[in-house]
Amino acid sequence: MTPSEIILAARQKYNAVGDTNWSDSEICTLIYAGELELATECAMAIENTYSTSTVAGTREYAFPTNAASIRRIEYAGKKLFPITFRDDDVLTSQNEATTDTGTPEYYEIFDSTVYLRPIPDSVGTLTMYANCEPQSVTTTSTLEIPSFTHGALIDFVVSEMAAKDLNFNMARHYMDKWQGVHIPRIKKRLKLNKRGDAFAVVQSEELLPHGSLGAQ
Repeated sequence: MTPSEIILAARQKYNAVGDTNWSDSEICTLIYAGELELATECAMAIENTYSTSTVAGTREYAFPTNAASIRRIEYAGKKLFPITFRDDDVLTSQNEATTDTGTPEYYEIFDSTVYLRPIPDSVGTLTMYANCEPQSVTTTSTLEIPSFTHGALIDFVVSEMAAKDLNFNMARHYMDKWQGVHIPRIKKRLKLNKRGDAFAVVQSEELLPHGSLGAQ
């Protein structure tokens, strides 16, 4: 659904089509608030991949826009390994300010910034696989969250509309539905999506398939 479709559905559900007590932009803010709550309550990350070019002699690179966490980083197509600042002290003989350059092999994360080690000695492609938060919503936006959550957003919006109208019984009804029905259902669906066709067990590395591209 588009934001405009959710706005219309919420207005129809609350019998408020054409009512000026809620502007479309205000309801867009409610949709965004619902998305943020889903992201928190259901651990529903929006997965995106970003690429940027490194600069010779530059160690620090900012997180992508709206990125909440980084799942993987590659340099020139090769995976970089996450390390701690203590690990970095070992690599640099406790000289964090070293300007030694080379091909990056490791990275640290602090204050939404990625620190490469060694410092790149040339231009290369830095690829980040990120879990992102939703972006703010307008009537022309494309919702980033899965379509199976859109219907739930309607009930969230109706609850907030009713609360503003001091219709607390209806507000409580739709909020109970949001928290007691929609949130558990979405959590269950997301778990199934993450599992895919894998078994619901932890497998030993020795049991994983081997081949020319894997462990030998």
